Amino acid sequence: MACVLKPFFAAKENGMKLKLNMQRITIIMVILFIASCITIMVLDWQDMRHIIGQANWLLILPALLFTAASYTCLSYSLAAVFHTFGIKLPTKDIIEIGFVSNVINYLLNVGGVTGVSLQFLLFKKRGVATEDILAPSLFHLYFNGLMLIALFPIGLFSVLFSQHLSRTASLGLGIADGILTLLLILATVVVFVASFRAVILRGLNRLVQWITRRNINKALQDFDTAMNRGVTAISRRPGTLALLVALMVGDWASTITALWFCFYALGNPVGLGVLLPGFSLGITAGFVSLVPGGLGVQEGSMAGIYALLGVPIGIAIVAAVLFRIVYYFIPFLASLGFYRRLLRDK
Repeated sequence: MACVLKPFFAAKENGMKLKLNMQRITIIMVILFIASCITIMVLDWQDMRHIIGQANWLLILPALLFTAASYTCLSYSLAAVFHTFGIKLPTKDIIEIGFVSNVINYLLNVGGVTGVSLQFLLFKKRGVATEDILAPSLFHLYFNGLMLIALFPIGLFSVLFSQHLSRTASLGLGIADGILTLLLILATVVVFVASFRAVILRGLNRLVQWITRRNINKALQDFDTAMNRGVTAISRRPGTLALLVALMVGDWASTITALWFCFYALGNPVGLGVLLPGFSLGITAGFVSLVPGGLGVQEGSMAGIYALLGVPIGIAIVAAVLFRIVYYFIPFLASLGFYRRLLRDK
């Protein structure tokens, strides 16, 4: 819940006037790229050089194609949500805004703040009222977040039955898996059951007021109104809900396939039972970390899980870093032209 509310509070407090300096972000990306390369170099360089030298780099092309498919699904789902909420912008404009905002959000992720704030900036330039942007942006963010939360218990469940784990580790992961599954159910109820959500938000307001002496009831009411509006609009169009589910599944499936091709390019294709745990746990660890974009946290988590499941540690690390380049850095470079044009257009 707090992850969803962060971008709303940030946007409200800043008057939705965020202006991103893309030159500065580009410099940051270069620094992050160098940091990723150093991550490889501090390991056994002989082993790394052998892995990189034996790689089939042509297999990166399908990884890039599935990366494009992932961003297309994610961006088109944003267009579907905004159209359901009655926003009369051309689909092409919303898809481009969705692509740019999602690229920035993945690279500089801080609870979704950056991407949603950029959406506010670009949609307001096209004459969309603030209150009309809030509801679909939050609904899309929360809906996509549910898909991410759903992957985490699946990954833990897969690792839980791995024969590489001790009984103590299996017990700990089993408890964590059960807790996260319950949280997933709770999050789903919060989204789709208005009366239950109202109770949770009132309790959250009291807790925040007790801790910070700050009353956030108005912001929580706006959030509740946004969610009610989204659920009502979607419930009237079951076909749209089915489309959103299909697009979200297509997004994550394409992302996982892109990662698989990174392993395949290194000569070590892995099965779904190994691929999914490392992906889901690594992505989730990076998402919830305080590090921008989860840099290092995501790669370290992925490599550790894959090594635990029998993948050679050198290949696991190179695949995780390669995935970072394919899925995060290259789309960022592609988004620069869209960003400049979207800022010029009105």
